[in-house]
Amino acid sequence: MNTPLVLAQALTSPDAPPMASGVLELMSYLMWMSTALGVLAMMGGGAKFFWSRMYGADDRTALQMCGGGLVIAVAAMLIDTVLLSQISSEEASDVRLSDPPAVPDAPVSDAPALPASDVAPEAPMDWTPLVWMVVVVLALALAAYLIVRTRSHVVDRRNAKKALEADYAAAHAVYSEVADAYAAYLADPYSIFIRPLLDDLTEPRTAAFIDAFAAMNDSRPEQCPDTAERVQAFAVVAQKARTAWRSADGYARTMGLRVTSVEGQRTVRRIRSALGIALDDSATGQERETALRTVQELAAGIVTIPDRIYDSAKIAIETTTRKQLTS
Repeated sequence: MNTPLVLAQALTSPDAPPMASGVLELMSYLMWMSTALGVLAMMGGGAKFFWSRMYGADDRTALQMCGGGLVIAVAAMLIDTVLLSQISSEEASDVRLSDPPAVPDAPVSDAPALPASDVAPEAPMDWTPLVWMVVVVLALALAAYLIVRTRSHVVDRRNAKKALEADYAAAHAVYSEVADAYAAYLADPYSIFIRPLLDDLTEPRTAAFIDAFAAMNDSRPEQCPDTAERVQAFAVVAQKARTAWRSADGYARTMGLRVTSVEGQRTVRRIRSALGIALDDSATGQERETALRTVQELAAGIVTIPDRIYDSAKIAIETTTRKQLTS
């Protein structure tokens, strides 16, 4: 053993900075953890964005999580790959530059050469940066896939909602048509002389319409339902009510009062005239009461005046009489 050579190398070798390698290792672990945290943030933000879009919400926090996670992951990876590697290489070069000066070679002895197994193997290549780059790329691909899938899902839901609203609007238009037509008939006191069968519940067509109209009102939602089944059910009953109304109204117009005699037609004209006086706001209360009694007397056996017309006329007469008494 060459003792002088060993002693010279020990005396001239510089001491390594205390805890330098430990700090670098700690920083490397911190960068890896930051990269993992960034990847998890991107995945969590993508999942949150997907669920928020699935339920029609607008969550900007999810996009902020994805962006922040991407920045953290890329920054940590760059610091670990570039800065820490550069520091490690500089320290290694400093150590090589501070190697002790060469000493004269000792006389070569005839000692046998060291076996190949005692030679220190080369350090393996560090694949960690490449692995993290692959992880980041996969995370970005997953986030892009979730965004595209969510957008497609949102577009489909939006189109389905528009179609549902259009179907509901069409069904509601049918409902409004029937309701307005029937309300116009009820509000016109003279329609009883044209379509009296619409007040006759013994007429099958009228009875069928009343049942269909009630079913339509029962199934009518206050606003657009969430399911296509409810909209379809409402549309079906609305169509049935419109069909029943057209049948009953057309038949009632065709049949009319069914008064064919000359005397009967003259009586009908007197009833209409008396009803006009009873509903005339310019007539006095006494005149209107007399006209209403005339309508009741003449209509017996010829036409059935609905109670709503009598009630409306009585309320109007009471209002007129009250005004005359207070004036």
